[in-house]
Amino acid sequence: MSRKSILSNFIDCASLRGNQKGRECDSKKERQFSLRRELKAWLDVIYFFTLCFFSTFTISLSAAEVPKKQSAHNQCSLTVGMDHWPPYQVFEPNGGVSGTQVKLLRNIAQRIDCTLTFKKMTYPEALAALEKGDIDMQLNASYTEERTRFAHFSSPYRAEFMLLYSTEKYIEKCQSMTLEQLIRDGFKLAVQYGVAYGPEMRRIQQDPELNKKLYYVKTSVQHIELLREKNLDGVIDDPTVVAYRSLVNSTGDALQACPITISYDPLSFMFSKATRDREFVDRVNIAIEKEKQTDYYRQNWVW
Repeated sequence: MSRKSILSNFIDCASLRGNQKGRECDSKKERQFSLRRELKAWLDVIYFFTLCFFSTFTISLSAAEVPKKQSAHNQCSLTVGMDHWPPYQVFEPNGGVSGTQVKLLRNIAQRIDCTLTFKKMTYPEALAALEKGDIDMQLNASYTEERTRFAHFSSPYRAEFMLLYSTEKYIEKCQSMTLEQLIRDGFKLAVQYGVAYGPEMRRIQQDPELNKKLYYVKTSVQHIELLREKNLDGVIDDPTVVAYRSLVNSTGDALQACPITISYDPLSFMFSKATRDREFVDRVNIAIEKEKQTDYYRQNWVW
């Protein structure tokens, strides 16, 4: 009933007040007002319980949704696929994982509250696992357009310096010859499947005649085996790794650096598009930049 109709009825009764009809009108209106008061009381009760129900439902829904987001953030876990590549990445006999690059990764992961699980696999195996979403991330990644199909690249976290190393057989020739000239001359060079070695090496690999002269290996550890068997004339590798192997694996001076820089590239982390979105990688990028400002990073990773 509108306020206008209520007011009209009130005026009509007022005009009859003092006679029998007026008393009947007042009695009728009193009953109407009583009914309206009771109806309003019931409506207030219904409104109260309705409000309580929807408030409880909203709180329950929020409680169900918010912890999921917090849980995903606070319980971040990353599965890393990598090979044994000392001193950067080391799988210990006791099951532990260490290495200079592993320490750097742990520092960065700690900044975004992520725990790490390491799976031992070759570089090409890790690429395949990353594409399928079987692992979350991979290290030592040079940017290529092909890899962007299945991977997000972080901002660079370190630079990689790759040199050509030769045995005594070719050490004199490599002082004056180019990489292509050495390979055409019979230089037996081992390269690892799946690794991007830079533009010059990519051009050589795309040439069918030159590519068939290369020795492809699954792991960088096979370099040492081939060297010992005298089936290899040289390798492409990181100076730190070669120096480490010369001491630990007793290769001594079997390898010497040629004045040929194969690549000097920024390296990124690769994250599987199947398990991580771009927003997560943006968080990693912020953590990388913060880590680069530390004394530890400057002392160990700035060339």
